[in-house]
Amino acid sequence: MSIEQLARPEIRALRPYVSAIASGTSIKLNANESPVAVDSGLSQGLNRYPAIRPSHLTEKLADYYGVTPGNILVTRGSSEGIDLLVRAFCRAGKDSVVLTPPVFELYDIYATVQGAQRIAVPLEVENDFALDAEALLLACDQQTKLVFLCSPNNPVGTAIPAEQVLKIVEARAGKSIVVVDEAYIEFSDRQSLANWVNTCDNLVVLRTLSKAMALAGARCGTVIAQPGLIALLDSILAPYAMSSPVIICTDRALSEKQLAAAGRRIELVVSERDRVSAALATCDAVQYVWPSEANFLLVRFNDLQDVTKTLEMFGIAIRTFADDDILKGCARITISNAEENNVLVDAIRGIG
Repeated sequence: MSIEQLARPEIRALRPYVSAIASGTSIKLNANESPVAVDSGLSQGLNRYPAIRPSHLTEKLADYYGVTPGNILVTRGSSEGIDLLVRAFCRAGKDSVVLTPPVFELYDIYATVQGAQRIAVPLEVENDFALDAEALLLACDQQTKLVFLCSPNNPVGTAIPAEQVLKIVEARAGKSIVVVDEAYIEFSDRQSLANWVNTCDNLVVLRTLSKAMALAGARCGTVIAQPGLIALLDSILAPYAMSSPVIICTDRALSEKQLAAAGRRIELVVSERDRVSAALATCDAVQYVWPSEANFLLVRFNDLQDVTKTLEMFGIAIRTFADDDILKGCARITISNAEENNVLVDAIRGIG
């Protein structure tokens, strides 16, 4: 059985929308476009639709991630990839997804929107939020279609060892898609699991240009999987999903020069992360700083309310989790440049 057989029957039987095909003709009357380009302030007019699927960008992303173009689906941020997976594989009221809280909230939100059951397997707080793979596998049921793993984890920053992920992938072969969200992998020393997708047909890897490539405003993510699964997801992705300006700027960001600059930025962020982590650990207001392999730190404070009020006086915003029992008293702090990081540390150091 191919892994696509786990998808909803109506999705497997779907006839994808056929868009107007771009042609090299001089008179284009097949897509109901305007013949006149308005002044958009861009070098390229926006009166014509972009490529239905940006093949040149797909090829560049495939090269960057070390896979083939057939393993790639370009999406509007990796969050759209999450949505596509839930819609393709989960029948409302019947199928389930497994989550490992604390974790990126959109897994739960998209599952809720789709009407899928959510099975929570909390990470081990007392063990730096490690994943209990055996507990996760025991929690899966016959209706579990998706297992979401975030590595490095958001909002914790810790990563799951590759051998543990692959153990879960193997155990759920033919039963579930295991989705590994690697949004922050560039800030870690660990290798991506992208090169395993053709060996393990139930493995999906999510990547994004938002974090390490500094393109959060462009909204460009990637689903990496075996070609049959990519074709299935492609059938429900909106036509012309990537706008022309996004295609242009992401294509430029994947040039050799821009990738080299991104590499230098990543090194600076990692260096600052380690420096800030060590500094915060000495502050009286801080209970604990978790080890991080991302571009942020999870910190537990003695009095989170006092900390947030103090930081607001310095014009600093941090992410708090007031409604999360597991993360009570904790905040996620993004690593910035040295100047802003120093303001943060000095403000927290001044709290008695």
